[in-house]
Order: sequence, then structure tokens, then C-alpha cells
Amino acid sequence: MSKVDLKSKDWCELVFEGRNKEYGAYDLRAKSGRRHLYALVDILIGIIAIGAVIAIFLAAEDAIRNSFGGDEDAVTELQDLKEEVKKEEKKVEVKKEEEKPQEQKVAVKASVAFTVPEIVDQVDESKKLKSQDDLQNLKGAIAAQDYEGDVGGTVNIDDLRDNQSTGGTTAAPVEEEAKVYNVVEQMPTFPGGEAALLKYISTHIKYPAIAQEQEISGQVVLRFVVKEDGSVGEVKVQKSLEKHCDEEAIRVVKSLPRFIPGKQQGKAVRVWYTLPVRYTIQ
Repeated sequence: MSKVDLKSKDWCELVFEGRNKEYGAYDLRAKSGRRHLYALVDILIGIIAIGAVIAIFLAAEDAIRNSFGGDEDAVTELQDLKEEVKKEEKKVEVKKEEEKPQEQKVAVKASVAFTVPEIVDQVDESKKLKSQDDLQNLKGAIAAQDYEGDVGGTVNIDDLRDNQSTGGTTAAPVEEEAKVYNVVEQMPTFPGGEAALLKYISTHIKYPAIAQEQEISGQVVLRFVVKEDGSVGEVKVQKSLEKHCDEEAIRVVKSLPRFIPGKQQGKAVRVWYTLPVRYTIQ
């Protein structure tokens, strides 16, 4: 059997003998050899073009490198020269010796003076040193135990107290500021209860005229101290409404009668008390 060339035109005619040759398969098979040839030619042309581009790029790179090669060498040599000059300058530098401050001589005077003894005919007995026997027989007491008071006589230092002065007077003790409680076992109460307290506020308070003109209404919250004796102490504005309204509320609270004081463990103490004062325009 002879070798069959599937790409030959005779084989294509044999296959499509008696068939419709206008069909696309016949045309494709008949022109397949030509297409393959064109494809090979295109591949060869592409390879040659790529090789040419690479060759041109390499040649251009070599040309650029050759054109700038001399300048790079010159720059390198200049940098090396500068570094050598700097090294030489560093070697030439010599540290200057710091000038030492001149020592100043100060004249020193003698601090010890010698007194020439005075020669007298008689010796003052009061200035003579006393012997041990004389000290034991001395009636006066040692100064560490006796102190001359401000008024007169002597005062024993051991008898002095912390609150006494050397003159025998007693210094007044410093009163410590009493603690103010927020909550106690028995809170302070107004005589007659809260209803009597609110009635006193409403009957004694005066609506400030400036607040009425400006139609200001609302609530002022005051916080004040009820002392051990039930009187009103420090008053603070916890929530303000208007200056004149605040001042009027403080005035009325300071005029309150005595409260029944608060107690802690059966003892009257100072307690903070909060009171709202409402202003309403009728």
C-alpha cells in the first residue's frame, strides 16, 4: 500500500467525489496546505523581528553606556579626590590646648588673736574658777531645770505643758472645723414638717421685680448646712435660675427658724440640707 498524503489535492478530490464541493469543508481541506505555509512564514518573520528588536536594544544600551562612561569615571575620581583632601585636612587639624585659668593668690589673715595677759595687784574672787566642792554646795539650781519667767521668779521647764507659754499663760486650743455629713441616722427636720417649711418660704419670699418684668420663672435649688444647734450655716446655690432670684432665695433661707438638728449615734452633728425654691408667675 502506497503512502497516503492526506494534504494532497488528489486525496481531497477523491474524498469529495460526487459530493457538494460548495460545502465549506471541501474548501478548508483544499486550502489547508497553503494556510500552513503562510503560518510558518508568519512565525519565521515574528522570530526575526523579535531578534532584531533585541539586537537594536542591546546596541543602543552599549552606545549609551559608552557615551556616559567617561563622565562616570570622572565623577568617581573627583569624589575620591575630595575624600583624600578631607582626610588630609583631618590629619592637619591640631587641638588647641585650653588655656588654664591663672591661679589667684588670696591673702589670708590670721584668724587667731592673742591677748596679752593683764597684770593686776588684786584678783577678783567672782571671776575665779569654782572647785567641785563649791559647785556641790551651791544653792542655785542648774539652768537646764530652772527658767526665768516673763513675769518674775523661776519656772520649772518640766512643768510646762504643750499649751502653756514660759510666762505661765495657757494658749487657746485651735478649734477644728466640724465635719458636715450628707446623710445621718436622724436627718434634721423643720418644726412642723416640710409643709410648714414650704409655707414659710412662700410667705416670706419676694418675687424680684426684674424677674417679673422679664417673665422669668423656674426653680432655684439651694444646699445649706444645718448646724448642731439647728441654725442655718453655709448656703450654696446648687441650681441657679437668675441672679436676683438666687439672692432672694438665699436671703429667705438664712432667715429660717432653727431646725431640729440631725443626729449621728445620738450626738447632734452638722448636716447638708437641700431645698428647692420655685418661682411661678401668676
